[in-house]
Amino acid sequence: MVVLAEEFRALWRAGSSLDEFLSRLVIETAARASGCWRLENGHLKLIGFGWASDMSEEVRRGFQDATRCVPLNQTGLGIVKAAVTDKPAIGRRDADITGLDGSASWIVKFGANTSLAVPLHESETPVVVGVLAVSTAAFVEDGDSLWQTLLHLSNTLGKHK
Repeated sequence: MVVLAEEFRALWRAGSSLDEFLSRLVIETAARASGCWRLENGHLKLIGFGWASDMSEEVRRGFQDATRCVPLNQTGLGIVKAAVTDKPAIGRRDADITGLDGSASWIVKFGANTSLAVPLHESETPVVVGVLAVSTAAFVEDGDSLWQTLLHLSNTLGKHK
């Protein structure tokens, strides 16, 4: 996990694509998909996406196209909720995920059951600079190992609230 966290921090700070890193994160966490967005000018801009090897190209491309540049008024998406509230957002297929309608549709398309999104901060700055998200087939609860992994990765950039 330490190596993964250090690599994430280095790629983020260099402004590099996170596709390869997120693909490995999907494999290592048995997830269905993982994405990372940088907050710029009131929009979340996709800087990396990883997906399960059996995900259809139609779903993969559809998601990338739909989330390439997301305005912060699309509060039906967990990534936006995490960025706007500065708190982790969790959506589960088996629960009432009111307010995350957009995320719910992608959870289904990914063949996932849970979507987790965490805000990212640099250094000690309280300002959100991005979001890291993972969708998984597991039913994840606050505090589970995948949840802890995401929080750890978000903490590598700076202080997590």
